[in-house]
Amino acid sequence: MTRRVLEGLRGVLLLGGWSKYHSWMNILLVRLSSMGDVIHTLPAFRALRDSFPEATLGWAVEDSHSELLSGLPGLDHLYIVSRKRMKNGWKSRLDLAREMRGLMREADWDLAIDFQGLWKSLWVARWSGAKRIAGYAPSPEKTHWFYSDRVRLPSMDRHAVDRNLDLIASLGASVRHAETRSDFERDFSLPITPSHRMKASSLLAELQVENGAKRILLNFSARKPANRWGAEGFANLACALRERGYSPILTGAPGEEGEAEAVQPSLDNPIPSLVGKCSLLELAAVMEKAVALITGDTGPMHVAVSVGLPVVALFGPANPVRTGPYSPSAVVLQKPRECQPCYGRHCKFGQEPPPCMLDISVEEVVERVEEVLGLPSLPLELAQTNPLL
Repeated sequence: MTRRVLEGLRGVLLLGGWSKYHSWMNILLVRLSSMGDVIHTLPAFRALRDSFPEATLGWAVEDSHSELLSGLPGLDHLYIVSRKRMKNGWKSRLDLAREMRGLMREADWDLAIDFQGLWKSLWVARWSGAKRIAGYAPSPEKTHWFYSDRVRLPSMDRHAVDRNLDLIASLGASVRHAETRSDFERDFSLPITPSHRMKASSLLAELQVENGAKRILLNFSARKPANRWGAEGFANLACALRERGYSPILTGAPGEEGEAEAVQPSLDNPIPSLVGKCSLLELAAVMEKAVALITGDTGPMHVAVSVGLPVVALFGPANPVRTGPYSPSAVVLQKPRECQPCYGRHCKFGQEPPPCMLDISVEEVVERVEEVLGLPSLPLELAQTNPLL
């Protein structure tokens, strides 16, 4: 038998055998960050819950993304890890380790699944005191040598959602493999409450954007500078969308207000902005009231997928096969270059926005918007009075 088959059989015995002889099992998911990766792990979590309905399930996540999991149905324990304290040196990390051990060992964890493959996620898995630790091999930071159960990675050129499902399938969980995006059944739903929706309605009312307006959200920034299309591109796009009868709205995280202001100066009518005004789940509730999102490769792209919002994703350095929007109502715009994919935080040519992003035109973006909305593609007529256009 091949090594991969043997590893898969060992995983089936690990979980399948325990579930056969015990009415309970304690499984801890470790996926600390980032926003998109946490969302990409939700289908695996739900497959574990369906496969082992009597199991106790826990999740360890960084504080900056914990809102995505707070109140999540089916999740028994949520452990919130301070990102700042993890990065503040060994003393801070040791103090955090002592605190987290006390919290996490309230359950006698049979298995911790490290979906991240980093040293920090391995530390958290070990803090739990889990009897076994499972994860992919090879892992990004070679932490797989410290796993008790290593699952060979079939291919990196497969979406993160499917790789996560491959991992738990190798450990005995039941999943249905979808070969095409059009027939997938993956549950990315977030714990959005009525209060989140009320706040979303209030924020939109403050912007004085009518209920019947065709709201298109423009998520202009990204954590990695190389993933940004730039203020000029979004300013031009806003004008083009208004010419087509849409109502653009800027979205962004706290701290991105300065970038948002850079989009506005060239416009006769400023774009209504929700930048820094929403929590993650309030943003998700806003997305429920929009017709589309235009965004770079960043976390809100995956939040939009979770609520079923059509997405036009502008990609540059990364490979959308691995981390693109996992939805049949999404399209990716990427202009090929020899240097792709580089996965860089900054463009190696020292340009911001990078050439691979600047190659994407306003006209192409508008065409893709009408494609995802199922509208006929009409010749784009831009405003003649705007000097940027």
